Amino acid sequence: MNRDTRLKSCLDKLADGYGIAFLDSDPVGIVHEYTDDVDREVAGLIVSALAYGGAVQIRNSARAALAPAGSSPASFAMSLKPVSAMKMFATFKHRWTDGGDLAFLFWAAGRIVDEYGSIGGLVRSLDDPGASTVEETMTRFSAWVTSRYEPSFSRSKSRGGISYLVPSPAGGSACKRLAMYFRWMVRGPDGVDFGLWRFIEPSRLIIPVDRHIARMATLLGLTSRVSPDWKMATEITDALRRLDPDDPVRYDFALVRPGILRECTTRSRGDCLTCLLRTVCGEAVR
Repeated sequence: MNRDTRLKSCLDKLADGYGIAFLDSDPVGIVHEYTDDVDREVAGLIVSALAYGGAVQIRNSARAALAPAGSSPASFAMSLKPVSAMKMFATFKHRWTDGGDLAFLFWAAGRIVDEYGSIGGLVRSLDDPGASTVEETMTRFSAWVTSRYEPSFSRSKSRGGISYLVPSPAGGSACKRLAMYFRWMVRGPDGVDFGLWRFIEPSRLIIPVDRHIARMATLLGLTSRVSPDWKMATEITDALRRLDPDDPVRYDFALVRPGILRECTTRSRGDCLTCLLRTVCGEAVR
């Protein structure tokens, strides 16, 4: 049995073990509280944009951000006016995201839904079905949103723009949050991801790279790169595509669980003897 075969077997078992029962440990679990597709798109955009920092903090901030939207984030976003939105989110704070940033993101989501019928409608208009990955589609989506930004939404004199919340691959960063949003909308439905954007094949997705994925990918030999940037994201995805050409990013949700749940971290690697990845992990105690 070659290494790719062993690795795929281990990752398949990991994916089977970390499924919908673990939604409450992930930001996507909050998006599952909505049943309408367009509401899920808008909620997903908000939640994914806030998905930096600790998992508990992210979920708490996401709930606070969505609370004023009630049962329909899409209807709420479409009804927003800039001045009232700024007042509504005046006290919101998630690390360096303030109420002005959140107000703009909701407002922009409302404009998209109003013009295209859904966020997926905009993405479809920007997508090239013949492209091998969603890189250019993500770049165009980021450009569309950030080009609508108005300085009146900013509460910070030291930072203008909104590009850090809707990043572009063109900037070279891993674009973890936007890649994660695309994963939620494209893959599935499988109980974790929603499968709403059927016009994009899951094979074209790029894995969202955060510190958990970067560490696990390094331990598993999926990347030789050091910096968690776009090049690392594409290298990891290419390695996973050898294991599952049609759906390489399906392992993402499972791969981040050991780190998020503190079962395997840089400080405490947990019990290697019971880990499903021990036979393919570069640091496992065997």
